[in-house]
Amino acid sequence: MLVLGACALVLLVYLQKIWGQYQAQTAVHPAHFGDFFALWSYAKILAAHPASELYNLVTLHVRQVALGMAPSAQNPFPYPPTFLILIWPLSLLPYEAAYLAWVIGTLALFIWAVARTCSRLPLCILGVIVAPTTITCISFGQSGFLAAALMIAGIRLAGSRPVLSGILIGVLSYKPQLGLLVPIALASARLWPAFRIACATVIGLAAITTIAFGWAVWPAWISMLPSYAAIFDREATLKYIPTVLGNLQMIGVALPVAKAIQGLAAIVVTVFVWRCFRRGPTRLATAALLVGTFLATPHAFIYDMPMTTAALILVIEERRETTAEFNLAEALILILAFMFPLLMLVNDLRLPISSVPLALLFGLILWHQKQYPPGLGQVASCRSGRSRV
Repeated sequence: MLVLGACALVLLVYLQKIWGQYQAQTAVHPAHFGDFFALWSYAKILAAHPASELYNLVTLHVRQVALGMAPSAQNPFPYPPTFLILIWPLSLLPYEAAYLAWVIGTLALFIWAVARTCSRLPLCILGVIVAPTTITCISFGQSGFLAAALMIAGIRLAGSRPVLSGILIGVLSYKPQLGLLVPIALASARLWPAFRIACATVIGLAAITTIAFGWAVWPAWISMLPSYAAIFDREATLKYIPTVLGNLQMIGVALPVAKAIQGLAAIVVTVFVWRCFRRGPTRLATAALLVGTFLATPHAFIYDMPMTTAALILVIEERRETTAEFNLAEALILILAFMFPLLMLVNDLRLPISSVPLALLFGLILWHQKQYPPGLGQVASCRSGRSRV
């Protein structure tokens, strides 16, 4: 309760900050709202210009400045063209209304997904609302809530409702770096219907995108990726990147060496996720996937981390149903993983260990997984939230 109370106070501070940005806006410069300006600007440009222009770094920058972005800012569009389907409705709303609709809508989806698939315990739902990862996603105005909702609901429904699961996982392809381990998980659990529907959904989204925005958008995206990768490696704010690669770069490890270590970490995590899902999409296996994603991918930001909060809740719910208590070391790992994103937000504080709490949590999940014989703690019902033996 002390931890949640402290997070609630921080949430109030950030909401006050966002309100201050709204009051300080001008006709030329809209409220900042973090990265949401980038999402809104993509939609506005898409509504008035060819979609392929979003992948022209120079043209995109000019049009974003015309919409109120500071000339010194950089907000390239690295997303696959399928993401255009999800963001184009934002162009129909004024900036402030679009921000509220996006943040409140995606947060509601995230809370709904947690309540339906992770836990209905009121304290856990409160934890989702005031979590540092929630604060971060609200402050940045990014898509972390949406990605988390799609991931946790898609995986947890893969056995019981494979069509819906496959559609949700397919939509997650708008951020492919967060879905690296999903095919591994589905294949390991032999959830082939959901796997096939996910593939079909990706193909369908690609076809709809091509029809709606033209074939030229695909080569434009592919040709832009090397330039974006160079910008990311050179200018990324490393304190906001909770990955092995980001931490190694922060302490000065050469980029080729850091990428090699990141690749090794990805292989190790992939093996463990595969082994976890041999029992099916249990709570602990799903938690391992959610946390392991950030240890395996080289490209993720702090605002992508609401899914780690969902992983914490899955661990808590699993332990609660076994009636076993957490020991002190386990409780400290949970609190550290829950609270560390707050430290990443502190100005002038650069801690190159953001992947350490995630690695500890991943290890804790694997340890818990070993404590249960096959068949115990299996997939939770999407209606009751209770596990079945």
